[in-house]
Amino acid sequence: MNRLMKKLLWTAILPLVVMAVLTFGLTSLLIGRFAETESYAQLEREADIVYDALAEGRGIPGQLNVLVFQDGEPIDLDRGGRMRRQMTPTLNPDALTERDQVSVNGTRLLTFLREEGDIQIVTYTNAPLANPQFRQIYMILGSGFLLALVAAIGVTYWMGRRLTSPLVQLKQATAAIMAGTHTISLPPVTDDEIGDLTGAVDQMNRALQEKETLQKTFISGVTHDVRTPLAIVRNEAEMLELGVVKPEDVSSTGRSMTEEVDRIDRLVTQMLEYSKLSSRSLPLQIEPIRLDGLVRETVARMEDWFWHKQVTVQLELEAVTLQADQTTMERVLSNFLHNAYQVSPDGGVIKIRIVGNRLEIEDQGPGLDDRMLASVWDMYVKGDRSNGHGLGLAINKLLLEAQQLNYGVESNEGAIFWIEWD
Repeated sequence: MNRLMKKLLWTAILPLVVMAVLTFGLTSLLIGRFAETESYAQLEREADIVYDALAEGRGIPGQLNVLVFQDGEPIDLDRGGRMRRQMTPTLNPDALTERDQVSVNGTRLLTFLREEGDIQIVTYTNAPLANPQFRQIYMILGSGFLLALVAAIGVTYWMGRRLTSPLVQLKQATAAIMAGTHTISLPPVTDDEIGDLTGAVDQMNRALQEKETLQKTFISGVTHDVRTPLAIVRNEAEMLELGVVKPEDVSSTGRSMTEEVDRIDRLVTQMLEYSKLSSRSLPLQIEPIRLDGLVRETVARMEDWFWHKQVTVQLELEAVTLQADQTTMERVLSNFLHNAYQVSPDGGVIKIRIVGNRLEIEDQGPGLDDRMLASVWDMYVKGDRSNGHGLGLAINKLLLEAQQLNYGVESNEGAIFWIEWD
């Protein structure tokens, strides 16, 4: 039995036990009080019958439990025409009240005392608890409560198993996920909180699988992007060391080595930047900025890039003031434009529109397939024409989220990256 089942049983059964004990005790008390009241009333009626019989000189019915005293001394009674001395029980009328309880030879008795002159009439009967009929009633009540308690325990255990079994399965599933196993068995999804928890565990498992796949892809990609320039640098350094590089080629070899080192430096810088953004440790200065002016300035700085492929940038900009970090937004725009330039054909057109509360950057590239649309914002995901490290859009995502801006991508003939704000 698991710990949750034990707690559930204690939580359900303990109140039932307390309720059963209290109910049985109160019921017994009420029955006892009622029976006691009725017994005293019956004893009073019997005392009246005995007194009338004595007054009229008749015999006293033999079924009555009665003692008659004169000045405290017991007298013989005529029971059915015969005179006999009442020997038991031994009672002292002077020590009795009108309605009293006494113990005789271990038996509890109820007594009623009627005094007429020097005559004392004492009628008696067994107390309710000492009465076999009442003891039978108490046994029936106790048995009923006990059976009800056993049935309640059984029902609670059955219901508890139905409730705790999915939780035990979920515990085993989470333990398997922690151990790195994603092939897990989950309970059926029900329309309750346990079903919601099951769905959450399933989503968590899928997200972890995707994260692990992305992590492996990222490590593989970073390793490749670092190893390739390192191999080039090592090869050219060895050529310089061996003296096989012609004097006129030393300058170009050194420049090539510098470019490869710069490539590694950019990758490391992007990784550090992504790490800072993920931990929310990159400070932002949110202030009103003219977004249309920032777009024009960014495009102007990148004109030399666009000239190499004869790419034209068309602007359709409304005047918009946006609450954002200017440096961050410049970084986002530069990355979007750089990606659009990379996928644009020679002589292509990049359209930038600001309409209402939406900025769009549209290229004439091949567009994105469904797989890319689903993962384009993840780390180290890049298109076929990209020569970057696949961190730009992942960094853009964190930068836009840090400024509470909405973002997305659509694909038609080309790709449209958009930003929206309230």
